[in-house]
Amino acid sequence: MAPEREDWMSMTGMLRTYTKDDIKPKKDDKGKNHIDSYNPATSTRELNPYWKQGGSGLPQTSESFRKSRQFIKPTDDDDDYYKKSYSREGSSQSKSADESSRYSHESKAGSSRHKYDRESRSDRDEGSRNDRSYYDSRSYNWKKNSESENRNSVHDSDKSKHIEPKSSMAPQKEEPVKVKEKKKDSLYMSDEKLNKLAAKVVKAEIMGDLNLFKELKAKLEAAREYRKQNPNAKEESEDEGVMLISTNSSGNSRPLMNTAKGDARSKGGKRKAETHASGERTKYFGNDDKYNLAQMFEQEKYGNNYDDEAQLAKIAAKHKNPNDDLEDIFMDDISKNRNEAKDREAEKQRAINQHVKIERSLEGCEYCVDSKNMLKHLMVSCGSKVYLALPAKQSLVTGHCLITTIQHATCVTSLDEDVWEEILTFRKALTRFFNSQGKDVVFFEIATKLHRFPHMVINCIPLPRDVGDMAAIYFKKALLECETEWSMNKKVVDLKGKDIRKGVPKGLPYFWIDFGMDPGFAHVIEDQQLFPKTFGEEIIGGILDLEHHLWKNPRKEYGDLQRKKVLEFIKEWKPFEPSQN
Repeated sequence: MAPEREDWMSMTGMLRTYTKDDIKPKKDDKGKNHIDSYNPATSTRELNPYWKQGGSGLPQTSESFRKSRQFIKPTDDDDDYYKKSYSREGSSQSKSADESSRYSHESKAGSSRHKYDRESRSDRDEGSRNDRSYYDSRSYNWKKNSESENRNSVHDSDKSKHIEPKSSMAPQKEEPVKVKEKKKDSLYMSDEKLNKLAAKVVKAEIMGDLNLFKELKAKLEAAREYRKQNPNAKEESEDEGVMLISTNSSGNSRPLMNTAKGDARSKGGKRKAETHASGERTKYFGNDDKYNLAQMFEQEKYGNNYDDEAQLAKIAAKHKNPNDDLEDIFMDDISKNRNEAKDREAEKQRAINQHVKIERSLEGCEYCVDSKNMLKHLMVSCGSKVYLALPAKQSLVTGHCLITTIQHATCVTSLDEDVWEEILTFRKALTRFFNSQGKDVVFFEIATKLHRFPHMVINCIPLPRDVGDMAAIYFKKALLECETEWSMNKKVVDLKGKDIRKGVPKGLPYFWIDFGMDPGFAHVIEDQQLFPKTFGEEIIGGILDLEHHLWKNPRKEYGDLQRKKVLEFIKEWKPFEPSQN
């Protein structure tokens, strides 16, 4: 007889029981649902390139690949072009072995060009790695069938026929195309330039740009014909050279010397040098005996000091020991041998940049006689170094004229002695001319932004006699009140007993004024942004109570007004012209 269970063992609800499944939280099925709803065509994490842009996930066939590449065809008649290539498909299979090898060699060149065009287009587009053309090209190269290979060989062979004129262009004898010559050697091209131009001709022909192809081909034929008729043109062009001029911050200019060559890429660094001999010190640093006193004086006097402040900042920034004082910092820098070749290269580059700025300034100069912007009909009198002209804009007063140099010069302080003497001759003649009319005259110049190499201009403005007597007081007061209250230079430099070239150092921006042949005042401009460029005209306009548009922004005159002004001035000026006296 089986034992009976106790009553309490069969009772329910007294003690709650838990299982492992009840305690453990249930996992979310979001991940499973996400995997089930995954769409490879729209996912950004999909690595299969054939799902991109609505693809089916499989590589393209040759027919679909051909349609996707129709945008790189060289001509506009797409259907006719490919019909022609398909019609040649049967005949291309029956060609001999030597012809097929020749076409295969040319097809490689054509395929490389297609690859270059394809890569250049993909580089210009953002996300080129995601571009369909990129993956299509990969898929097409990944798996090729015999039909596609034959079709490509026919296509590339047709391309090579278009490229064939490149090799046959040289022996062809055609009549030279006449091209207008601006300069004697404007048609001359080196071998490298001819090759580049021939490549551009072929590329234009392949791309189907007929206008560009004709233009480049005419230029190429003209250059070849010019070289054939002028075999010595290369030697003439090689003889042309430019002398580089180096100008320091003091305004001293000198030709750039071609010194001994060296390796500009080598580093300076600390070098071990013998400073003692027989137990006695002979020198402190290894380069103490490298320069003598005359060479050091010449370097300090005429050398460039453009980067002195930059070197000081560089030394202080690179020094790592905070406990060293300034003397220790400079001692460490002096012990390093500077790379002279690198310094010469930097100076040469500065001279080249300066030459480029000068050339750019000369091209747009309005006062150089050789410039295309110069208005020669405004010239009144011309000497050997200096000429007198009237302003192209509305004159401040009747008789307003300009004294300037024939050759490009930035300011009076940089002029040679003979040029300054001729300027004084014109000033004397103008002073007599206006004194005969019962007027006084003032001469002033403002020299600012010298780094842009402007053309020097001296303004000559006649004043009534009563105003001319008070002009010196007005200008001195205006110079004392100009710019800021505190300045590093003297506000007013008295030019009594000296001229402007001795009153202001070279290279500094300045304003100076003389009253007739009597000395006047000069002012060194410290802030070129604050100092007005029409300072002299503004003071004279205030003295004579003129309208502000005459000195602030004068209107430009044209045609008959300029001719009438010049004829009236010449009629009265002719007896006082320096060339006649």
